[in-house]
Amino acid sequence: MALNCFLLILFLCLSWILIEGGTINQPNVIVRVSNMTESMKQDAIRITKQAFVKFHGYSAKSRSSVAQYIRYQFESLHSSSWQCILGKDYALSIASENEKRIILDIDRVSILIFKGKC
Repeated sequence: MALNCFLLILFLCLSWILIEGGTINQPNVIVRVSNMTESMKQDAIRITKQAFVKFHGYSAKSRSSVAQYIRYQFESLHSSSWQCILGKDYALSIASENEKRIILDIDRVSILIFKGKC
C-alpha cells in the first residue's frame, strides 16, 4: 500500500515537472548574438524550439537530426546556403553574409545559424 502511494506521488510530481517546467515541452531560447532582421530572428527562435520539441531535446542520438531540421526549415523560408552548428562546447570563426547570423542558447546547448558566403 505504501509503495503504491509512493509511486503515485512520484508519477504526479514527474508529470507536473514536465507540464509546468519541462524544457522539452517549452524550451527557453536565449538570443546571444544576432545581426538578422527581426522577422528572421523570430523564425530562427520558432524553428529551433520546434526542432528541440520534435526530437526530444539535445542528445548524442538527436543532435544531427536537430541541426538538419533547423537548416532545412530555415532554407525553406529564406533560400539556400544556410548552415546550422549546435553543441555544448565549440569554438568558431566564420564568414557570413551581412544580417545573416544568429547564436541561440537552449539550456547548455548553443545553436549557430548562418548564411555562408557561397
